[in-house]
Amino acid sequence: MGNKTKKTRNMVFSTIIVMLGLFFTKGSGFMRDILVGIKFDQNMYRDAFTLAFTIPDLFYNLLVGGAIFSTVAPYMSGAIAVGEEKRGIRTVSIFISVISVVMAIACTVGTIFSGPLYSLYALNRSGEDGINPQTLELASNASKMLFPQIFFIMLAALCIGIMNSYKRFTATSFGPTIYNICVLASIFIFAGSTPESLIMTTGGILVSAIIYFLFQYFMGFDKLKQIRFIFKPNDPEFLRLFRRAIPILISSSIVQINVVVLNYFAGQFDAGSIYGFRNASTIWQIPYGIFTVAISTVMTPELAGLYESKKYEDASSLLSRSLKTSMFIMIPSALFIWLESKDVVKAIYQWSSHYTDTNAETASIFLKGFVTAIVTASVVHIVNHAFYATGNTRIPLVSGIFGLFMNPVFCFILIKMGVGPLSLSVAYSLTNLLQMALLITLYCMNKKLAPRKMFPMLIKSTVCALVALVIVFAFDFIIPAQGGKILQLAIISAKGIACVVVYFGMALALKMDEATFWINKMTSKLKTRGSKKADNGIEA
Repeated sequence: MGNKTKKTRNMVFSTIIVMLGLFFTKGSGFMRDILVGIKFDQNMYRDAFTLAFTIPDLFYNLLVGGAIFSTVAPYMSGAIAVGEEKRGIRTVSIFISVISVVMAIACTVGTIFSGPLYSLYALNRSGEDGINPQTLELASNASKMLFPQIFFIMLAALCIGIMNSYKRFTATSFGPTIYNICVLASIFIFAGSTPESLIMTTGGILVSAIIYFLFQYFMGFDKLKQIRFIFKPNDPEFLRLFRRAIPILISSSIVQINVVVLNYFAGQFDAGSIYGFRNASTIWQIPYGIFTVAISTVMTPELAGLYESKKYEDASSLLSRSLKTSMFIMIPSALFIWLESKDVVKAIYQWSSHYTDTNAETASIFLKGFVTAIVTASVVHIVNHAFYATGNTRIPLVSGIFGLFMNPVFCFILIKMGVGPLSLSVAYSLTNLLQMALLITLYCMNKKLAPRKMFPMLIKSTVCALVALVIVFAFDFIIPAQGGKILQLAIISAKGIACVVVYFGMALALKMDEATFWINKMTSKLKTRGSKKADNGIEA
């Protein structure tokens, strides 16, 4: 019992460390988007900069992407759990060697043929119906620096995946922030509304990726030095791992294909819509990217170890706790962002006259449509990782293919119905809702692993969030958004704090375990450390 309690405390502490890392990563990522809006003062260059990343990112996700965290990390965790670390190291070394060679070739091809690749955005478009050809040409030229960038991003991600297998979360949590800081410096120094400035900016981002990889490698050098270049694509153990990875590679590439599809549809609307869609996507992923991703990052290797050791009851409890903790945060976040969408956009992005009220209105329209995705995408993400941890990668693939089909269908139907820009984010949210239903249904077919007692928690959390929302709504009438930037930030912060206090107070009143879980665990952790220090003082 003592070991189980200690393991739970360690998981809580690890999750908090990962959350802090993701918080700084998201914060520095926001600064990047803000700086893009300031330094690229023309919508065409903002859209071109945003588009320049889409196809290199698609290459990355197609070739390696989610396989790092969803295949390599669970595989290594399982090998370590059953005392076969050397076998795991050898197989992962082969995986890294093979994928690095393939990625190097792909990056070269992408750089050479960037022009034809970006011309795909212009398919079936004519006249003003579509993305400006000059914007596409700028994006194509800028991407020539971003294709080699993804090679170093891949190497850094592989370092993180291996270190997560050893539960070395502290060593991997802050690398992405280092990358974003370097990217910020590149934008600040080079960015401007000229073709030369755009290319120099993406060149600086390439250098940032190299620094990111070197940082992660040296942070985990004691473990990563075991990795060797072993190019044996016919190795049986590698083939077994690769077969597991293929559905994940396709699934993760589907996510990026959806991004490309949504940007394609965004090109039908006014200039700046692509950048506005990016703004909205970044905002809704604040709670998702900080909390849900942190929870799944810590959960996945632990769940893989429990499954490999046939501790199915513990595996079910871990998944239940992960889902409940995520939903406890996502539900109020979604409702707050829905109510305060325009004020949130202005508070985050409107730092100069270059980001107009029209830009803010465009982004806030997209943001409203993403509201349900904050909750549903979190469930999809965690359940997908639960499947990955148990070695079942085909069901997430089926879900991804289903989403790839439904997303453009919903976009097309809603646009034809005259819903306008809101069509894109609503289509994404509807697709995630259907994917969530499919994944939960299939996962719960295995009763031993199914999450438990979710419904009462969801009802209580929704009630608490609605009460908090009423308070914030009243706050809007008393103190509407107004004044300069400092006052604007102070008002939105006060609303956020009021929402958190009321929501958390209601949750405590309803005796929700999720409200007391983190407090109890952190208090227990601090008490344990305090007693250790006291014992050391007595011994001294």
